[in-house]
Amino acid sequence: MTRGLRVVMPKEFTVELVEYDVPAAGANQVVIATEASGISAGTELAIYTGIHQWLKDPSNLWAKFPFIPGYSAVGHIVAVGAGVTQFKEGDRVIWPGRHESYAVVDVGPDADIWPIATHVPAPDAAMLSLARFPFTALVQSQRILGQAVAILGMGMIGQIATRLYAAAGAYPIIGVDAVAQRRAWAEQVYGVQTIDPSNGDGAAQIQALLGRRADVVVDATGVPAALQDALKLVCDGGQVVLVGSPRGIIQNFDSYWDLHGRSVTITGAHGSAIGTTVRDHFPFTRDRALPLLAHFAASGKLSLKNMITHHVHAENAPEMYEGLRVKRDEFLAVTMHW
Repeated sequence: MTRGLRVVMPKEFTVELVEYDVPAAGANQVVIATEASGISAGTELAIYTGIHQWLKDPSNLWAKFPFIPGYSAVGHIVAVGAGVTQFKEGDRVIWPGRHESYAVVDVGPDADIWPIATHVPAPDAAMLSLARFPFTALVQSQRILGQAVAILGMGMIGQIATRLYAAAGAYPIIGVDAVAQRRAWAEQVYGVQTIDPSNGDGAAQIQALLGRRADVVVDATGVPAALQDALKLVCDGGQVVLVGSPRGIIQNFDSYWDLHGRSVTITGAHGSAIGTTVRDHFPFTRDRALPLLAHFAASGKLSLKNMITHHVHAENAPEMYEGLRVKRDEFLAVTMHW
């Protein structure tokens, strides 16, 4: 039996590499040899540091220690089970894979596994399942083409959102972050400008760049208090999209002066908005989102290479999680090769 290696978090602030037996492919399954996997600097760090809201929820069985992190990977199929016709050995695919050297993946009607062109660099391809979450902000935006978009938080989710809005035709785009290096990473995208919110009034800085407020403001910080900042930057009748998962209670919110009186729309953009089937209010599905993201990457419309700061072997995983936690001016997006 093949032996694999995977990342495991047995408890808070602890990351280990553990060997495991790789099962054979069953009916309607494939075995994938992982080429690379991408770390979610939001969800995975929230579990690593013990602050994830589901850790203390007894009804949730996913976010519990020991935890096997990861949900974005690229690899090659090395074995095909009975009944599989849409894939063959050697195919390169992306899927919401864990940080492990081999994965056994179902390929039924609702399977979340998609082909990816061989010329897409492994670090870029490894981030595409993660890119589905900032992509939700675009799915939930009322208008994009030619819209002035301000994105709060130039962490990994904000950086990907910036690139996706640019690929979809938003213009101009302004990144907002107090960390100079993160602003520099965002400015590598053609046409993107940035402001430092700690350098004076953010709304005045937006006004100076645009001559008006932004049509769409995307909060990618995950900080509840950022909603007040977003409302100051958006135009009357504009839209605020919350794509960073806010963990906490929003305080000091004036529903009249901040929202109602200005006819502003606030929209949640959680990953759950892109499901496996069409639902009321949620027409976009994974079989539309993931192939589109793969197309963006293969065609060159979406390049993530200038935001992936570390591409290391999986044995360096403990160092990577600590770096993402404490070195925000050095670590942005991290992928691991196997």
